[in-house]
Amino acid sequence: MGLEFLARVRKTSTWLGGVLALMAATYASPLLGLGFGAGVFWSLVNLQLLERIVVPLFGTDRGSPGATQKLGFALLGMLLLFAAGAVLLSLLSPLALLLGFLLPLAVIVLKATSQVLLGSRAWGALIRHPFRAAFAAVALAVVTWFALGALTRATAQHATPTETSAPETHGTAAPGGSEHATGAEEGDQEEGGQEFVNVITLIAGANHGKPWADFLYHYEILVFSLFIALLLLLVAFLASRNPQLIPSGLQNGVETVVEGLTDFITGILGPKHGPRFVPFLGTLFLYILSMNLFGLIPFMHSPTASLNVTVALALTVFVYVQFIGFKELGPLGWLDHMLGSPRDLTGWLLAPLMLPIHVLGELAKPISLSCRLFGNIFGEDMLLVAFASLGVTMLPFQNVPFGIPIHALFFPLALLGSALQAMVFTVLSSIYILLMLPHESHDEHGHGGDAQHAH
Repeated sequence: MGLEFLARVRKTSTWLGGVLALMAATYASPLLGLGFGAGVFWSLVNLQLLERIVVPLFGTDRGSPGATQKLGFALLGMLLLFAAGAVLLSLLSPLALLLGFLLPLAVIVLKATSQVLLGSRAWGALIRHPFRAAFAAVALAVVTWFALGALTRATAQHATPTETSAPETHGTAAPGGSEHATGAEEGDQEEGGQEFVNVITLIAGANHGKPWADFLYHYEILVFSLFIALLLLLVAFLASRNPQLIPSGLQNGVETVVEGLTDFITGILGPKHGPRFVPFLGTLFLYILSMNLFGLIPFMHSPTASLNVTVALALTVFVYVQFIGFKELGPLGWLDHMLGSPRDLTGWLLAPLMLPIHVLGELAKPISLSCRLFGNIFGEDMLLVAFASLGVTMLPFQNVPFGIPIHALFFPLALLGSALQAMVFTVLSSIYILLMLPHESHDEHGHGGDAQHAH
C-alpha cells in the first residue's frame, strides 16, 4: 500500500461522503448534512497534509531545498487546518463533524481489510464455487438488513413523536408563520404537493420573521429565474470576451450550441427568415432548458414548475408573434390572415366564421404552451418527491435520517423530459412565427404581394 492506495481512499471518501452528506441534508437536517460534509473535507485535507509531511521526511528527495519548502508549507497548512477545525466545532454539530472526519479513516480500514481478505485462501475457496459465493452474499445482505432494522428501532423507541409538525414543514414552510397562510402557501397548495427543500427556503427559515426573508420567500420563483438568467449571461460573457479564430474550451462549446440551434431553427423557418429569429428562439430554448434542469441540482428549484413563469414565457411568445404579424403583414394583412385569406365568394362567406376561430386559436396558443410546460416539469418534480418519500418508507423502521435514494433512477428520465419540453416549446414558437410570415404560397394566391407592399 502506497500513495496509490491513499489516492483511491480519497476518491472513494469524496464520493461516499458527498452522497451521505446530501442524504443527511435531505432526510435529516441541512445543518447536519453540512456538518458531515465539512467533517469529511476536514479529514481529507488532513490526510493530504500528512502525506505532504511524511513524503519530504522519508522520501527519496528528503533533505533537498524543494522538500524542505514543501514540508514548511504542509506544517503551515496543518496549523491553519486546526484553526479552521476550531471554528467548525463552534458553528456546526460536533457529532456530525466527528462522523464525517472518521469516514475516510473507516474507508482506509475497510480497503485494507478487503485487500487482506481478497488475498486469503478462504476467499479463494469461496469464489471458486458460484453457489457458495451467492449463498454468502445473500446471507450477508439479510444479516445487514435485520441488524440495521434492530439498531434503528432501538433508537426510534427513545425518539419523541413529531408526526404532527414534520409533514407541515417538510415542504416549503413559510418563514412568516400564519401571515403567509393566504399568500405563498396557498399558491403552493394550488399547484399541489410538497417539494424538495431549496436554498431559499433554508435561508428564509433560518431568518424567521425578518422582512427581507419573507420577501425572499414570497418571490422565490422570481429569484431563481433571475439567477439562471444571470448565469446564462455570465457564460455568454466569458465565452465571448476574448474570441479566438480557432476556438477552444468554453468558446468552442458555446459556438457548437449556437451553431446547432441556428441550423435547427433555420430548418423550420427557412434560410430567408430563420437567421433573424435565432437570437430570440435560441435564447428561449436555452433559458427554458436551464430552468427545467435547475431543479435536479440539490437545494435548487425549477422555476418552470410554476405557472407564473410558464405563463410569462407563453405571453412573451404570443406578443412577439402578433408583433411579427403586424410588422410583416401590416394591419390589413394581419386582419386578412385572421379572416382566413378569403379570395373568392366562398372565402368571404366563411370569413365571419373564420375570424372568431382564428382569434380563439391565437388566444389558445399561450394557454397550451404554458400548461404543457408547467404540467410536465411539475409532474417530474412530484415524481422525484414521491419516490424519494417511498425510499424512506421502504426501510423497515421509522424516524431514520436517510432512505433508499430510488428517485435517482428517474434522473435520466427527468433529463430527457426537460430537454424535450424545451424543444417542444421552441418548435411550437417557431411554427407560430412561421404562420405569421409571408409565404411563397401567399404570392401564388395573390396575397403575398399586397402584404410585402404594405411592409
